Amino acid sequence: MDFKKLTVFFKENGVPAFRLKQVQDAIYKNFAVSWDEIPVLPAPLREKLKPELRINSLDTLETQVSKRGNAIKFCFELKDGLKIETVLLNLIPEKWSICISTQVGCPVRCPFCATGKKGLKRNLSPDEITDQFLAAASFLKKTRNHKIASVIFMGMGEPFYNYEAVGEAIHAMTDPARIGLGQRHVSVSTAGHVPAIRRFAKDFPQCNLAVSLHAADDTLRTDLVPLNRTYPLSQLAKALTDYIVMTKRKVFVEYVLMDGINNSRSSAAKLNSWLRAVAAPKYFTINLITYNRTGGPYRAPAKDRVSVFAGILEDCGFEVTIRKSLGDDIDGACGQLAGK
Repeated sequence: MDFKKLTVFFKENGVPAFRLKQVQDAIYKNFAVSWDEIPVLPAPLREKLKPELRINSLDTLETQVSKRGNAIKFCFELKDGLKIETVLLNLIPEKWSICISTQVGCPVRCPFCATGKKGLKRNLSPDEITDQFLAAASFLKKTRNHKIASVIFMGMGEPFYNYEAVGEAIHAMTDPARIGLGQRHVSVSTAGHVPAIRRFAKDFPQCNLAVSLHAADDTLRTDLVPLNRTYPLSQLAKALTDYIVMTKRKVFVEYVLMDGINNSRSSAAKLNSWLRAVAAPKYFTINLITYNRTGGPYRAPAKDRVSVFAGILEDCGFEVTIRKSLGDDIDGACGQLAGK
């Protein structure tokens, strides 16, 4: 919703100022997605607003629910016809997380990621980012009477290549007068945009930072995460050290395990050494993600290989989690979003 345009519309049509607060509460607190869902407004005013302003900038083309019911994927169409995907994940009973997209496609082009294969079409606006939350929250309220408890900027795109819009969306989501999430319930994942990591530490010190690492060797990481050419591991390490010194917060390390590529004992040893050069193990949580199929030559390791890799890191003193791949049956798991 463009509240600047709504404010102008209300002034030009002599609508009392208190109506603006009613609309804001209906959208941000009750998750109304149409003017008919705001009955507190007079019917003639609602009819007048319909052709002038849309409440939500996104059209829902498709909603898919995983067989286990713990993942819901939305395909949204934007006003220019481009498409994005957003996923709700039910990790804790009745508490949902939302994985939000920040770009149409992605400029980083990681070869194992379905989004990266599309390249970048354009950045999303602040409204297009926030409206993913509002549309999904409306769906949850109507179908399950549940709420979204946390936000993860880990959908399509590299959030830090669209920093301004992402920042505005975070402000909307954490503003008590709007959605009102706590900053510690917001996580932003980057492939390693060094300048933005430092900026994020200053702007959002209470939000969570996640880094998609996938390798602790420059040659391999450049193959898997081409952004490493611009910001190699030495620069990323310094930025993360600065981030931890400034915020005193943990960093979440995302590591997609691919069989025969980055899941060996030597890969685990390199990861241990690199992280220890950044900060003490207590400042990291390593999230191991088993590769989800995206049509490429990669494959997931066997469960016992994943356990061995996790065990090595745990023995080194790190907190390690092995992520459940929710939504893989609807192409909604990590790395599978493509706006199809």
